[in-house]
Amino acid sequence: MAEANNSNPSDKFNLETTAHEKSQVNQVGQIIADTVIFGTAQRTGKPFQAPPLPTYYVDRPEYSQDLKKRLLTQSNDVRTLVVTAIHGLGSVGKSTLATALAHDQEVQTHFCDGILWATLGQQPNLLSLLSGWVQALDDYNFKATSVEAASTQLRTLLYDKAVLLVVDDAWNTEDAQAFNVGGARCQVLVTTRDAAIAHVLRASTYSLDVMTPEQAIELLTKKLGRAITGAEHQSASDLAKAIGYLPLALELVAAEVASGTTWTQLLEDFQQEIARLKTLDRPEAEEITDEAILKRFSLTASLNLSVKRMPKKKQEHFSWLGVLPEDVTITKMMATTLWKMDVRDTAKTLQYLQNKALLLSGVTLADGTPTYRLHDLFHDLARNLLTAPPNPKSEGDLPGLGITLTNAHATFMEKYRQKTQDSLWHTLPNDGYIHQHLVWHLEKAEKVEEIHSLLREESKTGANGWYEACDRLGQTANFVTDVARAWQLAESTWTLATLPQVIGLQCRYALIIASLNSLAANLPIKLLLALIEKNVWTPEQGLAYVLQSPNPIQKVYSLTKLANHLPPNLKELGLSKALTVAWEIPDKSNRARALISLADKLPELLPEALAAAREIPDEQNHADALISLADKLPELLPEALAAAREIPHESNRTHILRRLTDKLPELLPEVSRKSPK
Repeated sequence: MAEANNSNPSDKFNLETTAHEKSQVNQVGQIIADTVIFGTAQRTGKPFQAPPLPTYYVDRPEYSQDLKKRLLTQSNDVRTLVVTAIHGLGSVGKSTLATALAHDQEVQTHFCDGILWATLGQQPNLLSLLSGWVQALDDYNFKATSVEAASTQLRTLLYDKAVLLVVDDAWNTEDAQAFNVGGARCQVLVTTRDAAIAHVLRASTYSLDVMTPEQAIELLTKKLGRAITGAEHQSASDLAKAIGYLPLALELVAAEVASGTTWTQLLEDFQQEIARLKTLDRPEAEEITDEAILKRFSLTASLNLSVKRMPKKKQEHFSWLGVLPEDVTITKMMATTLWKMDVRDTAKTLQYLQNKALLLSGVTLADGTPTYRLHDLFHDLARNLLTAPPNPKSEGDLPGLGITLTNAHATFMEKYRQKTQDSLWHTLPNDGYIHQHLVWHLEKAEKVEEIHSLLREESKTGANGWYEACDRLGQTANFVTDVARAWQLAESTWTLATLPQVIGLQCRYALIIASLNSLAANLPIKLLLALIEKNVWTPEQGLAYVLQSPNPIQKVYSLTKLANHLPPNLKELGLSKALTVAWEIPDKSNRARALISLADKLPELLPEALAAAREIPDEQNHADALISLADKLPELLPEALAAAREIPHESNRTHILRRLTDKLPELLPEVSRKSPK
């Protein structure tokens, strides 16, 4: 005999606030309070993340105008443009061209909801970069726990926005694909040396070559800040031709001329350096004619000459930049730690390196403080100089610092440790750098145990110290990345002797990730709707959070409730997602209830919902589903009544019949007789 069950089966889909959910209200209430207190409820306006355009920028209309036209008229079939380079060169101005387009007024008008920018490099922190985009779109409450979740969040936030998404310096298709998150009104602009990326992204490719002779002279003129005339013009033209009209090499040359070196001396030194590089590369070769190799030699020679002419101390400062990750933002406060200098001298050194064209301008901070970037080719040289011997073996080679990369990272971290309180990493002051890169440096320093200790640190409140530090800076994505990396390191270094400890670490890290997932996955729908109604969250944010739910039944229910709070375009998206999820629910009873719930918003689903209800094998759930549909299809009442009478257990049968009395009052005497006294 079936066990008596007097609960309403429809309660499975009538998800009121449970005790567990109520326990979360204080947590989410704190989110609301923090949002209001710290001002994140106020919309910051459309984002603009592109770096500043160099003051010496030279327009190259043969590329910029055509590329802009493609951006503004791109078809719906192809919404991604990939800017690559002839010969796969890394110095022809791809990023500068993308920057110029981002600053173009027509482009900004077309992409009226903003411009997002991410520079990837060879080893990007995808989760951190994607979370930065989420926050740029005014969602400061999203706690990213995976690249997939962050990408999904962005797809929802960007669903109906007109935003240009710039993915700069992509090295592989998987990384670039994570940022392909725009809606129908968005465009993606990718810069890369690898043209094959365009094929995977199903993108339109645009190849960029070096400058024309006229453009090269214009760049030199702007960089110098004065006219180049007479005999000097011919000398400058000869040098520009010798270095292959590469924009990056031209900038280095202009910086040397500005420092007092003559064009003639530069040309002579450049030709000697090229000859030396050719000999080192292929001692047996009589002549190298490959254009790509020659252009790479040109850039290397220009860079080597620039560094050789620097004072020894400045060379050391430049070399230490090689301990940083690629494509990182260099802040003044971080550099004071790296070079162990006071703020004033650090600022002067950064300005010196920028004047030498060895540093690029970064995005200015909110308080007006400048930041800097290091081109990846320059980064490679700096890293090589860290480990190169102080006394070079080959004539003409640059002297290095003669330390290993492991020791360089360890030395850098020891400088940061001196800034902590009681050697606790989570007490580090924010310098705009270290919280994002601490674990990376510790790993490079081969201090894996230090990483595990970092993630065990407790704050004064007894909470996880590193999480609190990252969360306070809006960088929980970095915390998640750190935990994931620590987990990987634990798995990769285990032995039989350390296996119990490794399992303990894995369990701990799994619990940390699970706890971060918990709040977003179980956010009560009533509370979520309140956040939207109070304008704390946008409808896009609400939809994005609902889509994170791992429970398909909960997801369909929440999407149905949320639909009335969404604008038409997002409502269509939400209901479409709900329908897809509903059909994927394996249990026939729950699938039918999901479809019935959706039928309120999508009447065309009624036949499918009815078919699903009739397939429910359990008598009680079968009858209950038919009764729910009878509100919309009154002709089902006889079938629903017949199904109710088939329920074998008397108390359950009475419970279902009682639901029919509103529609069939003649059942009242029967139900009254069978109800408990």
